[in-house]
Amino acid sequence: MLRSLVRKADADATPEATVQDENDNHIIGSPPALTDRGDAVSRRAEVRHAIAMAVPMVITTSSRAVMDIVDYMMITKLGVVEAQAAILPAQIVMYSYIILGLGLVSLVSTLASQSLGRKEHRECGAYAWQALYLAALFGLVGFAVRPLLPGLIALFDHESAVQVMELSYSRIAILTAGPTVAAYGLGWFFVGVHRPWVTMWSAIEANVVNIAVSYVLIFGRLGFEPLGIAGAAWGTFAAVSYRALRLLLTLIGPKASSMFHTRTTWRPSANRMWRLIRVGLPCGLQWLCDVAVWAIFVNFLVGTKFGTIHLIATNTAWQYMRIAFLPTMGVGQALTALVGKSIGAGQPQRAIRETRFAILITLAYMGSLSLIYALLGGRLIALFNADPAIVKIGATIMICAASFQLFDAIGITYTSGLRGAGDTFIPSMVFIISNWVILVGGGWLIATMRPELGSLGPWIAAAVLIAFTGVFMWWRWHSRAWMKIDLFQPSPSEEGSDVPLKGNGDASSAAVSAVTNSAS
Repeated sequence: MLRSLVRKADADATPEATVQDENDNHIIGSPPALTDRGDAVSRRAEVRHAIAMAVPMVITTSSRAVMDIVDYMMITKLGVVEAQAAILPAQIVMYSYIILGLGLVSLVSTLASQSLGRKEHRECGAYAWQALYLAALFGLVGFAVRPLLPGLIALFDHESAVQVMELSYSRIAILTAGPTVAAYGLGWFFVGVHRPWVTMWSAIEANVVNIAVSYVLIFGRLGFEPLGIAGAAWGTFAAVSYRALRLLLTLIGPKASSMFHTRTTWRPSANRMWRLIRVGLPCGLQWLCDVAVWAIFVNFLVGTKFGTIHLIATNTAWQYMRIAFLPTMGVGQALTALVGKSIGAGQPQRAIRETRFAILITLAYMGSLSLIYALLGGRLIALFNADPAIVKIGATIMICAASFQLFDAIGITYTSGLRGAGDTFIPSMVFIISNWVILVGGGWLIATMRPELGSLGPWIAAAVLIAFTGVFMWWRWHSRAWMKIDLFQPSPSEEGSDVPLKGNGDASSAAVSAVTNSAS
């Protein structure tokens, strides 16, 4: 179905706008030609192509939510409240390290998609390999910092039984750093070259692995000793390792190799690695900041200040928030690839139309969930934990979450569009500063001055932060500053490089400049 949508979109395109995949004997991810006004045929093709990209990415990101929610449901069946309180803080500790690598390799999608738009297919494959080298580095460092985990978790000052659970999970979860970064980097490569179904199927298969391994190890089936919360961590390790291997085999398979030369572009490249780091580092720092401030939020502003009951309520509400923002992030990942290819092909007006369509989808989705959270929040919390105190606290958090869903949709969507254009530095810096000032500073201020609000106080600060971020990203996109960015313009260190960049890059830059000038 998804491939037929892509083929149908390409059938409406002009012949010059298509890219023939000789391995599959069908047109892959090929947008229709840009027209000044966007005629009806082109518009229909764009919509079909956007849907064909977005649907598998929504499934991909949602599968991660399913993985975490299934783990959480299994943990609740243990009947150990300390495990329920521990799993989210422990996951945040893990992601506080891994997220920097994920942010770096996320720009593989931007660079691969822009290279695809420029018809530089060798460059696409080369960037996938650079992501693998970064993943190997993160895996080694993650293993090296493992002895530091007890001291880090002790800083949270949670109840001793909760700390034991957190440490049990974190010691295993940190081992997933390398395979997680590798799996995500390769997944973003396939999204960037407009083959999102490859990423989708790898994520679905990884979920199956996680469910099977976690169930066996958490509860001690098939002759294994029950490991409790540690079994969930081993399930995640098995899942992400499987996914990384699955995607690597596809990368070096005959189809990808023939189209993107992945068997001959494996060598480390200083120039490509530098470009990936230069553009991806702001995203990596932004994502690191995001996890770090939410770690402070969950562990200190909620857990330490208000206790285990508030921590469980926040953990439970968080499971539902994932249902909202992870699919939206899937649409955003598809949008990054769509915008990247349009920019690479010198079609910025097409990128604007693609972003407009994406924002309509995400606003409709998250707007619907905001109504559900506001009206049924308490009942949703009770599905995980029927304790009246937890349900009461969780219901107020769900109402707060309902208030910022639309802003979250705006922020995620426009950030993704900006990332596709390579506009990462200014958005990331604003994001980092606002997170520390509004979420950490404001959350601490409310929790200190209005303690009677309980954990709702810090959540109010979170709502303010998400609203501010959404408005800023909307403004940044509409400022059109991203139109002036050329990721492939050689830096001084790249002048005279023996790896020339080929394709229609000059034409692309000229087209973007023309639209920028007309917009000004």
